[in-house]
Amino acid sequence: MKTTLLLFITAITLSNIYAQEDSSFGFTKGDITISGTMSYSYQNSDSFRNVIDGNSYRFETKGHNFSIIPEIGYFVSSHFMTGLKFGYISSKTESFDNDLYDYTSKGRGYSTSLFGRYYFTPQKRVSLFIELEAGYTKNTIDSDRVFQVNDLTSYTNKVQNYSVTAAPGINVFINKDLSLTSRVGRIGYSNIKDNFSNSNGDTGTNKRDSIDASISLNNFYFGVLYRI
Repeated sequence: MKTTLLLFITAITLSNIYAQEDSSFGFTKGDITISGTMSYSYQNSDSFRNVIDGNSYRFETKGHNFSIIPEIGYFVSSHFMTGLKFGYISSKTESFDNDLYDYTSKGRGYSTSLFGRYYFTPQKRVSLFIELEAGYTKNTIDSDRVFQVNDLTSYTNKVQNYSVTAAPGINVFINKDLSLTSRVGRIGYSNIKDNFSNSNGDTGTNKRDSIDASISLNNFYFGVLYRI
């Protein structure tokens, strides 16, 4: 929370510092921009457990997530930009222990969305903005689980997610056409449908709705924006 507050104070300070900056920096009606965000995360956990029968168990998990989301935008006015995003997402997780348990998962999919973004000081070098986005994501996850030797079960999950989110952000021009942009936090609604099947012939569907709101570095997105 302290980090988030510091980022917010820094953004306000930068806005005041550059309030009188050269007007050659900034956006105007009719501008077209190309931008995008890329993210990568990696995790590696290793745990041990001693039980009352004297046996020791080790459980290890490794995984990574990757996404790249380019976007194109058009300024219908000096303050308001609308645009389209289309991205690719992938993930991989591996888990195992010394008691003949093994789990491997690979996911791949795409996302697309329409967005509108309002800039509070579009003709300044630094501007805060608020973004509203309506999106769709489709992801296919294939996984294998082994509980004993030769006891393999394969699973397939096909997940669809419809979402509406709002997020605050900041844009900082490096020169008259190139800028850095970021968003921290979000508030949003998601409708998720998960169709699953496995090699034993089991099938099913899970559906859920969720509303979340957070302002933290867990929802931090950083990208580069270029004005054509």
